[in-house]
Amino acid sequence: MVLQFIDQSSSGIGSSDRRIIRSHVMRGKNKGKQRRSTKKEKNVAALRHLLTAPEFGYKMPRQILWGDLCLTSFPQEMDSASMALMHRWFFDISDALFPPQFCTKFEIIKSIWVNCILADEAYFHSTLAISASYVDFLARKAAVSSRTLHHISQAYALVNIKLSGPFSVSDSAIAAVVSLAIYQQVHHQPATGLVHLHGLYRMIELRGGIGRLMQENRPLAMKPLRLDIELAMQNGTETLFRGDEVPVKPILCAISSGQFPKAAPWIPLMLDLFSFSRLLNETERGNRPKLNPLDYTETLLSLLYRLVEVSPLRQRSNKSGGLYGDVIYLAMLAFMTTLLPEYTRDGSSIPLLSDRLGSALQDVCVIASDFSNADAPLLLWILLISGISVLNPKENRWLSLLITDTCERLALDSWADIQQQQSQFPWISALHDAPARQLKEDVRLGSRESSWDRVISWDGEISWDNSSPASSLSLGWLQSRISQQSPI
Repeated sequence: MVLQFIDQSSSGIGSSDRRIIRSHVMRGKNKGKQRRSTKKEKNVAALRHLLTAPEFGYKMPRQILWGDLCLTSFPQEMDSASMALMHRWFFDISDALFPPQFCTKFEIIKSIWVNCILADEAYFHSTLAISASYVDFLARKAAVSSRTLHHISQAYALVNIKLSGPFSVSDSAIAAVVSLAIYQQVHHQPATGLVHLHGLYRMIELRGGIGRLMQENRPLAMKPLRLDIELAMQNGTETLFRGDEVPVKPILCAISSGQFPKAAPWIPLMLDLFSFSRLLNETERGNRPKLNPLDYTETLLSLLYRLVEVSPLRQRSNKSGGLYGDVIYLAMLAFMTTLLPEYTRDGSSIPLLSDRLGSALQDVCVIASDFSNADAPLLLWILLISGISVLNPKENRWLSLLITDTCERLALDSWADIQQQQSQFPWISALHDAPARQLKEDVRLGSRESSWDRVISWDGEISWDNSSPASSLSLGWLQSRISQQSPI
């Protein structure tokens, strides 16, 4: 042992001398002991403070999220595989719900959903079940994994306990039931999802209605509204909530005004879709600031509610406009599906819309002969939107033939010409250009050896030169209104 004498100065023992003395005193006591690092605890405390802070002015780079989730503690210990599943689900679904081309970055680390995972075991398990299912579907795994079954069974048991307790209509209870409905969406079980939605509706009514929930917890309220829209389209039922309960930010969607022909009730909606798509195009090109994700969602939901409330998909629209208006209405719904998340990316999740739109297009083009040469631009928009959204051209060969014929009638040879033509109608360049261009290329490369009579066994002939006065008035008036607005 080495002794070290410390000389005291005339002014007494200073602060530096005291540190040296304490260091020597403690050196023997701490020898061989492991010191516990407080770095992780500090990071976790900072993360929890960030999640619960009333003001969200702090900007966190996106790539740090992976490390932050690894640092925090969950209701149960997670292995690296489970963490990877949750991470992938969060980022994939975030980009699908709030496209980065149009929206500012959605700060998932500050959202109520991360808070739900940390604080609520039922939501924790259902999120892991959803994440595992999502990745399994992308990997084309046919069977439901044991990991998924474990987590969803735990989630159901915990949700049942929560719903039978004193907090049965709390935010955490609503979020947990929402997650169960999303799980059914991932597994393409809309009927079961509808059962959960009815339960959500009753819970929200006990809370004072969707309008009050929007005021109290805006992000949470949007989940049942989106589910309401999706399930109404998938099941062909009416929505449970009313579209007029969904607030809209006026700056995001300039609602059309003016007198509309009575023969075309779909025109106001078409003009509003045009305004919305023009806004998104200008945002994507940098001519406007990006939108707040929740403001973007509110506008999207409002437009969807207005469309879906026209008529349930299981029955034809009872509005005036006939077959002509029906096919345009269905095409507008198909247009809006390109803005909805596709959880499994495995074909259309709305078969009712696919069937009705395909049938309506055939009726208009072959039986009713509603489209004239002047209407060909609108027909091309309907065909392209249908082909990149809910109709599969490989299963509906007549769609490719109609696209080819319509392009020839309009003398559209290049993609640039087609792109310019589509700027007359609702068209979101960032979402629609690439798939539509690929569709046109597939059509061009496809064989046209078979004649119409051999490929399509329809009774009747296609006639483009006859149209009803009502339909010509509607289309002409629409095109004149759109031409008065600035181009997309």
